[in-house]
Amino acid sequence: MEKFTNMKISLTNLNKNFFLMMSLFMSLAIITSCGEDDDDPTTPVDSPSTVVASFSAQVDAENSLTYAFTNASVVNGISDNSFTSAWDFGGDGSSSDESPSHTFSAEGTYDVTLTVTASDGVVGTATETVEVTAPKNRYAVITDTKDDDTGELRLGVDSIQTGKLTFLYRVAEGPVDMDIQDGFINVAGNSTTGDFAIVEVRLKDNAPHEFREGASDETIAAANFPEGVANEWLPVEISWSADGVNTPTYSVVINGQTVIADAVSTTNGGDGDVPGHLAATMDGAANFQWKYASNSTVSDGVYHVDDIVLYSSDSGTETVVFEDNFQGRVAGDDLNPTINLDSPYHENSSDASVGEDQ
Repeated sequence: MEKFTNMKISLTNLNKNFFLMMSLFMSLAIITSCGEDDDDPTTPVDSPSTVVASFSAQVDAENSLTYAFTNASVVNGISDNSFTSAWDFGGDGSSSDESPSHTFSAEGTYDVTLTVTASDGVVGTATETVEVTAPKNRYAVITDTKDDDTGELRLGVDSIQTGKLTFLYRVAEGPVDMDIQDGFINVAGNSTTGDFAIVEVRLKDNAPHEFREGASDETIAAANFPEGVANEWLPVEISWSADGVNTPTYSVVINGQTVIADAVSTTNGGDGDVPGHLAATMDGAANFQWKYASNSTVSDGVYHVDDIVLYSSDSGTETVVFEDNFQGRVAGDDLNPTINLDSPYHENSSDASVGEDQ
């Protein structure tokens, strides 16, 4: 009987242990299940993002119509904080670049709007007013402050057999209202001696322009020069053609009026200068001089030159060899390269600087 009783107690203890183990197992299962629940507050879940759109604008130093826009927008609250950008330049164009550059079509007031869209679709906008001003025109100013020389802007390049030079010029009185002096454009070969020029034209302010170098009596008689005008920009075009054997021919157009076409370049120095003139010009043009006043006078007047473009057709196709509209230059800078290392002009340039309209 005692043995049976002991066996009964052992079975009871075994049942208790079994139920204890089962309870422990169920508890672990519940804990494990809870740990895998998507609703666990310790698991990060993206919520709607917050978008702060903002930008800054910086005007270009060389063109006041052009602005660089820097996007400083921020997206928070989501793991993918990328965004797209949509720009409206006040009705003057648009862009989808993140940080675009834009050139406005004209001066004026523009409300520039940036719309930023986050990856979850949340949108933010920012608007800034930009005051756009037209760029001030810059150009070369040639004066004459010395009584033993002319003011001069000179450009030197490799010889161009067949080419064309175009530019704008303006002559004007100085601050003391002295008489306006003559401006010149000289197209020369490998020598800048006057008698060896291909052609030199005297540009006047109140009388018909005239040849100074390179023209025969027949060419002078046939020329159809317009009258010069003070204080106005006028276009000039000079083209030439050389063959390496003979003296070149040239054509001149001023303010849209053809002065002469296909004239033969001639020395004014007499028969003794004919061989020197031929040697200096037969390979075409290499030196270009814009000169003001004379070697024996001083003037406070000014000779303005702008939009210089030099072309060559030596390859069979007309290409631009040199151009300068002076917009990328700083007003007041000297154009002599010994003083201003950024100047592309010849070191014999004198009394030539960068001007700017007010």
